[in-house]
Amino acid sequence: MTELRTETEASTESFDSRLYNWTTHRWGKSISLDAIFVALAQWTPIVMLSVIVLAATGFAWNSHISGSPFVPAVTSVVSAMFARLLNEPITRVSNRPRPFEQSLVPPLLRHDEGGSFPSNHATGAFALAFGFLQHTPYPLTWYFFILVILAVLLALARVYTGLHYLTDVLAGSVNGMVVAVLVGALIHRVLMHL
Repeated sequence: MTELRTETEASTESFDSRLYNWTTHRWGKSISLDAIFVALAQWTPIVMLSVIVLAATGFAWNSHISGSPFVPAVTSVVSAMFARLLNEPITRVSNRPRPFEQSLVPPLLRHDEGGSFPSNHATGAFALAFGFLQHTPYPLTWYFFILVILAVLLALARVYTGLHYLTDVLAGSVNGMVVAVLVGALIHRVLMHL
Protein backbone atom coordinates (compact mmCIF):
# COMPACT_ATOMS: atom_id res chain seq x y z
CA MET A 1 0.00 0.00 0.00
CA THR A 2 2.81 2.41 0.90
CA GLU A 3 4.61 1.55 -2.33
CA LEU A 4 1.52 2.34 -4.40
CA ARG A 5 0.99 5.61 -2.58
CA THR A 6 4.61 6.56 -3.08
CA GLU A 7 4.42 5.79 -6.82
CA THR A 8 1.23 7.83 -7.12
CA GLU A 9 2.77 10.74 -5.24
CA ALA A 10 5.91 10.59 -7.41
CA SER A 11 3.84 10.50 -10.58
CA THR A 12 1.75 13.47 -9.43
CA GLU A 13 4.81 15.48 -8.44
CA SER A 14 6.49 14.66 -11.73
CA PHE A 15 3.44 15.88 -13.65
CA ASP A 16 3.23 19.03 -11.52
CA SER A 17 6.94 19.74 -11.99
CA ARG A 18 6.76 19.23 -15.75
CA LEU A 19 3.78 21.59 -16.02
CA TYR A 20 5.55 24.15 -13.83
CA ASN A 21 8.66 23.99 -16.01
CA TRP A 22 6.57 24.24 -19.18
CA THR A 23 4.80 27.30 -17.77
CA THR A 24 7.90 29.11 -16.57
CA HIS A 25 9.48 28.72 -20.00
CA ARG A 26 6.61 30.79 -21.40
CA TRP A 27 7.13 33.68 -19.02
CA GLY A 28 8.43 36.82 -20.67
CA LYS A 29 7.49 35.71 -24.19
CA SER A 30 4.27 37.69 -23.99
CA ILE A 31 4.38 40.49 -21.47
CA SER A 32 0.67 41.08 -22.04
CA LEU A 33 -0.19 37.47 -21.23
CA ASP A 34 1.99 37.56 -18.12
CA ALA A 35 0.32 40.80 -17.00
CA ILE A 36 -3.17 39.38 -17.58
CA PHE A 37 -2.42 36.29 -15.47
CA VAL A 38 -0.84 38.38 -12.71
CA ALA A 39 -3.93 40.62 -12.64
CA LEU A 40 -6.23 37.59 -12.61
CA ALA A 41 -4.26 35.98 -9.77
CA GLN A 42 -4.43 39.18 -7.71
CA TRP A 43 -7.81 40.73 -8.43
CA THR A 44 -10.25 37.95 -9.36
CA PRO A 45 -11.38 37.34 -5.74
CA ILE A 46 -12.40 41.00 -5.46
CA VAL A 47 -14.20 40.86 -8.80
CA MET A 48 -16.05 37.72 -7.68
CA LEU A 49 -17.13 39.33 -4.42
CA SER A 50 -18.27 42.40 -6.38
CA VAL A 51 -20.44 40.20 -8.62
CA ILE A 52 -21.95 38.57 -5.51
CA VAL A 53 -22.62 41.95 -3.88
CA LEU A 54 -24.23 43.14 -7.11
CA ALA A 55 -26.46 40.07 -7.10
CA ALA A 56 -27.30 40.53 -3.40
CA THR A 57 -28.48 44.07 -4.05
CA GLY A 58 -31.07 42.67 -6.42
CA PHE A 59 -29.50 43.84 -9.67
CA ALA A 60 -31.35 42.04 -12.48
CA TRP A 61 -33.61 40.40 -9.91
CA ASN A 62 -37.09 40.97 -11.29
CA SER A 63 -40.15 40.90 -9.08
CA HIS A 64 -41.46 37.79 -10.88
CA ILE A 65 -38.45 35.78 -9.66
CA SER A 66 -39.19 34.06 -6.37
CA GLY A 67 -36.72 34.08 -3.51
CA SER A 68 -34.33 36.60 -2.13
CA PRO A 69 -31.13 37.67 -3.85
CA PHE A 70 -29.53 37.79 -0.42
CA VAL A 71 -29.70 34.03 0.26
CA PRO A 72 -27.39 32.92 -2.59
CA ALA A 73 -24.91 35.63 -1.61
CA VAL A 74 -24.85 34.56 2.03
CA THR A 75 -24.57 30.89 1.06
CA SER A 76 -21.67 31.80 -1.20
CA VAL A 77 -19.69 33.68 1.43
CA VAL A 78 -20.41 31.18 4.23
CA SER A 79 -19.31 28.35 1.92
CA ALA A 80 -16.02 30.12 1.19
CA MET A 81 -15.39 30.69 4.90
CA PHE A 82 -16.03 27.05 5.85
CA ALA A 83 -14.00 25.75 2.92
CA ARG A 84 -11.09 27.95 3.94
CA LEU A 85 -11.30 26.66 7.52
CA LEU A 86 -11.22 23.10 6.22
CA ASN A 87 -8.09 23.89 4.18
CA GLU A 88 -6.08 24.90 7.24
CA PRO A 89 -5.46 21.43 8.73
CA ILE A 90 -4.97 19.92 5.26
CA THR A 91 -2.31 22.54 4.48
CA ARG A 92 -0.53 21.91 7.78
CA VAL A 93 -0.51 18.13 7.32
CA SER A 94 0.54 18.19 3.66
CA ASN A 95 3.18 20.87 4.27
CA ARG A 96 3.74 21.12 0.52
CA PRO A 97 6.14 23.83 -0.61
CA ARG A 98 5.12 26.18 -3.38
CA PRO A 99 6.60 25.58 -6.84
CA PHE A 100 8.95 28.55 -6.63
CA GLU A 101 10.44 27.19 -3.39
CA GLN A 102 11.72 24.14 -5.24
CA SER A 103 12.97 26.09 -8.24
CA LEU A 104 15.47 28.80 -8.96
CA VAL A 105 12.76 30.69 -10.85
CA PRO A 106 10.92 33.31 -8.78
CA PRO A 107 7.13 33.52 -9.31
CA LEU A 108 5.57 36.23 -11.44
CA LEU A 109 3.68 37.39 -8.36
CA ARG A 110 5.31 37.88 -4.97
CA HIS A 111 4.07 35.49 -2.31
CA ASP A 112 5.09 34.03 1.04
CA GLU A 113 6.54 30.55 1.10
CA GLY A 114 4.70 27.42 2.24
CA GLY A 115 1.11 26.28 2.25
CA SER A 116 0.74 25.32 -1.38
CA PHE A 117 -1.72 22.41 -1.02
CA PRO A 118 -4.62 22.93 -1.41
CA SER A 119 -4.88 26.36 -2.97
CA ASN A 120 -6.88 28.68 -0.72
CA HIS A 121 -7.69 30.94 -3.66
CA ALA A 122 -9.10 28.09 -5.75
CA THR A 123 -10.99 26.77 -2.73
CA GLY A 124 -12.56 30.14 -2.02
CA ALA A 125 -13.34 30.90 -5.65
CA PHE A 126 -15.14 27.61 -6.30
CA ALA A 127 -16.92 27.78 -2.94
CA LEU A 128 -18.17 31.27 -3.85
CA ALA A 129 -19.38 30.14 -7.28
CA PHE A 130 -21.01 26.88 -6.25
CA GLY A 131 -22.33 28.36 -3.00
CA PHE A 132 -24.10 31.00 -5.06
CA LEU A 133 -25.67 28.34 -7.27
CA GLN A 134 -27.28 26.54 -4.34
CA HIS A 135 -30.17 29.01 -3.94
CA THR A 136 -30.18 30.86 -7.25
CA PRO A 137 -33.44 30.79 -9.23
CA TYR A 138 -33.06 29.55 -12.81
CA PRO A 139 -33.38 32.96 -14.53
CA LEU A 140 -30.32 34.19 -12.64
CA THR A 141 -27.95 31.28 -13.20
CA TRP A 142 -25.95 33.58 -15.46
CA TYR A 143 -24.43 34.99 -12.25
CA PHE A 144 -23.24 31.45 -11.49
CA PHE A 145 -21.68 31.06 -14.94
CA ILE A 146 -19.82 34.34 -14.54
CA LEU A 147 -18.55 33.20 -11.14
CA VAL A 148 -17.43 29.80 -12.47
CA ILE A 149 -15.56 31.40 -15.36
CA LEU A 150 -13.83 33.72 -12.90
CA ALA A 151 -13.00 30.79 -10.59
CA VAL A 152 -11.44 28.82 -13.45
CA LEU A 153 -9.44 31.85 -14.58
CA LEU A 154 -8.21 32.42 -11.04
CA ALA A 155 -7.13 28.78 -10.67
CA LEU A 156 -5.27 28.88 -13.99
CA ALA A 157 -3.66 32.19 -13.06
CA ARG A 158 -2.39 30.79 -9.75
CA VAL A 159 -0.70 27.98 -11.68
CA TYR A 160 0.60 30.20 -14.49
CA THR A 161 2.16 32.73 -12.10
CA GLY A 162 4.06 29.96 -10.30
CA LEU A 163 2.23 30.17 -6.99
CA HIS A 164 0.65 26.71 -7.16
CA TYR A 165 0.91 23.37 -8.84
CA LEU A 166 -2.08 22.19 -10.87
CA THR A 167 -2.94 19.57 -8.25
CA ASP A 168 -3.08 22.33 -5.60
CA VAL A 169 -5.80 24.20 -7.49
CA LEU A 170 -7.65 21.02 -8.46
CA ALA A 171 -7.81 19.91 -4.81
CA GLY A 172 -8.85 23.40 -3.77
CA SER A 173 -11.60 23.57 -6.38
CA VAL A 174 -13.01 20.17 -5.36
CA ASN A 175 -12.92 21.17 -1.69
CA GLY A 176 -14.70 24.44 -2.49
CA MET A 177 -17.42 22.75 -4.53
CA VAL A 178 -18.08 20.00 -1.98
CA VAL A 179 -18.24 22.40 0.95
CA ALA A 180 -20.54 24.72 -1.04
CA VAL A 181 -22.98 21.88 -1.73
CA LEU A 182 -22.96 20.85 1.95
CA VAL A 183 -23.37 24.41 3.23
CA GLY A 184 -26.11 25.00 0.64
CA ALA A 185 -27.99 21.93 1.88
CA LEU A 186 -27.59 23.03 5.49
CA ILE A 187 -28.86 26.54 4.76
CA HIS A 188 -31.76 25.05 2.80
CA ARG A 189 -32.73 22.96 5.85
CA VAL A 190 -32.51 25.99 8.12
CA LEU A 191 -34.66 28.05 5.75
CA MET A 192 -37.27 25.27 5.56
CA HIS A 193 -37.69 25.44 9.34
CA LEU A 194 -38.17 29.20 9.47
